[in-house]
Amino acid sequence: LEYASNGCLDGFSDDDVEFMIGFAKAAGRPLNWNVLTVDSHDPERYRNQLKAMDRCAEEGARVVALTMPIIVGMNMSFLTYCALNLLPDWGQILALPPVARLACLRDADVRKYMVERAASPDAGVFARLTGWDGYVIGDTFADPSLRGARVGDLAAAAGTTAFDALLDVVIADDLRTVLWPSATDDDDESWAMRADAWQHPAVLIGGSDAGAHLDRMCGQPYTTQWLGDCLRGRKLATLEAAVHQLTGAPAALFGLVDRGRVAEGAWADLVLFDPETIGSGAIEMRNDLPGGSGRLWADALGVRHVWVGGVEVARDGEATGALPGTVLRSGRDTATSAMGLA
Repeated sequence: LEYASNGCLDGFSDDDVEFMIGFAKAAGRPLNWNVLTVDSHDPERYRNQLKAMDRCAEEGARVVALTMPIIVGMNMSFLTYCALNLLPDWGQILALPPVARLACLRDADVRKYMVERAASPDAGVFARLTGWDGYVIGDTFADPSLRGARVGDLAAAAGTTAFDALLDVVIADDLRTVLWPSATDDDDESWAMRADAWQHPAVLIGGSDAGAHLDRMCGQPYTTQWLGDCLRGRKLATLEAAVHQLTGAPAALFGLVDRGRVAEGAWADLVLFDPETIGSGAIEMRNDLPGGSGRLWADALGVRHVWVGGVEVARDGEATGALPGTVLRSGRDTATSAMGLA
C-alpha cells in the first residue's frame, strides 16, 4: 500500500502518523510513502520524518519511506506547469496567460519578489530548485547557440544576476526554453546524510510517481546509476548492500515468494552486469508515446544479460523476444495476507 500526503514534503502531522499506523495495522501489510528527501540545508526535516517511522514501528505498524539514491534529472519550463509553480507565490504569476506572464517576468520588482519568496523558509523542499547559477539551458529557440550553456556563466558574461540571466533567455524564447536545474543538495554533507538514512530499517531505495511526470523527471536509471556510483563514484554503499536494497529488500517488503535472492529453488530472475561500465546514459527526450508525446529516457549501460525465470530476455541492451514473465497474484505468489479492510 502507498500513502501520499502533502505533509510528507515537510514533515508528518500527528494525524498523518495515526492514520498510517491505523491503516497499516488494519490492512495487515506494510505501507510505503514517497519520497524521503535528504538535504543538509534542512536536516531536521528528514530526521523528524524518520522519527515518525520509528513511532509507527513502536505501535506495530510497518511504514517505509522510499528514497532515491541519485539526484533525479528533471527539466523545468516557464511555459507549462512544473515544480517551479510550487515555489511560494510563484503559482499566481506562472498561471497567468502567456502575454501577462511575460510582462510580469520583465518587471524588475516582480523578479525581486520571486527571488525573495523562493529563498524564504516557505519554499520547504522546493528550495532545492533555487540554484539559478547552476541551471543549464536545454532546448532554446531565439539563440540556439545557448543550448548547453550554464546560467551562471551567462550571468557573469552579462554582468547580471543568475536569475535575471535565466529569465532573459526565457523571455527571448517566449517562455519555451527547457531548463535543467542543478540541485542545491548535491553536496558532500547531504550525501553523507543519505548514506546514513539508507541504514534506517524504515528506509527503502526507490520512488515512484506512477508515471505522472514522464516528460519532466527521469528517475528510471537510479538502479544502474547507483550501482556505478557505489563501484566507481562516491562509494557510499557496498556493492552487496546496494544489490540487496534493489532486489531482496523490496521483494521482502512486498511479500514476493522466492524472488529477490539467488537460491536453489527460487525463480531465476537475474541480471548480469559489468562492474567497470554499469551506469546510466545521458538523459534525452523521446517522442514515442501515443500521439507522439514525449518522455525522458536514459539508456542503461553495462547490462550484459537479463533472465526472467531462467529465460534470457535481454542481451547487451537488446530484447531477445522471449516473454516468459507472468502476472503475480496476491496470495498465490506473495506471502501477504488478505486485505482486512471493510
